[in-house]
Amino acid sequence: MSIILSLSEAHAGFFAAGPQGMFSVGAEGDLTEVIQPESHLYATDSLDDRVLVGGAPHGVAFSRDGGQTWQAAWMDFVDSPVVAIAAAPDVADSHIVLAGTEDKGILRSANRGEGFYVCNYGLRSLAVLHICWAPPWPRDAWPRWRLAFAGTDEGFYRSPAAGRGWKRCEGAEGAFQVAAVDSRFHTTHIVLAGTETDGLWFSDDQGRRFRRLDNTPEQINALTALAGGGFVMSDAETLWHSPDGLNWTPLQGEDPCLVLQEAVGKVWAGSQDGLRKVNLNGTSA
Repeated sequence: MSIILSLSEAHAGFFAAGPQGMFSVGAEGDLTEVIQPESHLYATDSLDDRVLVGGAPHGVAFSRDGGQTWQAAWMDFVDSPVVAIAAAPDVADSHIVLAGTEDKGILRSANRGEGFYVCNYGLRSLAVLHICWAPPWPRDAWPRWRLAFAGTDEGFYRSPAAGRGWKRCEGAEGAFQVAAVDSRFHTTHIVLAGTETDGLWFSDDQGRRFRRLDNTPEQINALTALAGGGFVMSDAETLWHSPDGLNWTPLQGEDPCLVLQEAVGKVWAGSQDGLRKVNLNGTSA
């Protein structure tokens, strides 16, 4: 059974990745292996015209033909494994992709992942665990920020300048390995960040300040925001659902997982036992 650590879905397809390799995901969750160039694979992300993988020895590599052929990205002489990749939600226009490394910080691409440059200004730690983005700003808003977030082994960071520079979020203490931004962010301003041993943290001011939530698990292994509002997370024992990020209910009959993502109209959970669909009513689909 394949261990799944990362999921991505866009026009280029729906893909899963982990230490056993990369897979194209079928409609029912069936996995078809895709040959890719990384010896150690940690992350994948899909754009409208390409799929990217992150790991070692190449850092980031990309394919424009669904994994038939690959090209290594230029990595600004950084040789640290890439453990997280996140394209901006408006990547079709901005061409921005961020990559987080094991011990060399964050790299930024402005050409859809073909070349990256180090952008570590403001980071206190270069051990990056997670990267995510807020939804695009409304077209009538000014200024129209491109707001990114990054979790490190010592704190949580925000960048309103699309990853060019970073500021540590107030109150957030711990190793932040997962995060999720509310799909209704421009109304609720909610960001959640999960840690390995210090629980779940909540912000309702666009990620400027965080507070730890009581009555939530100490270990948060996976976290995702739902397109219609609400969140799903995994601790070490089960999955949880929340309509608002504050109030959580365990999903009965659901095993824990390592990654969660909503794709092709369903919520998917990747774990040490492969990939499965999640039923938010509390039983596996």
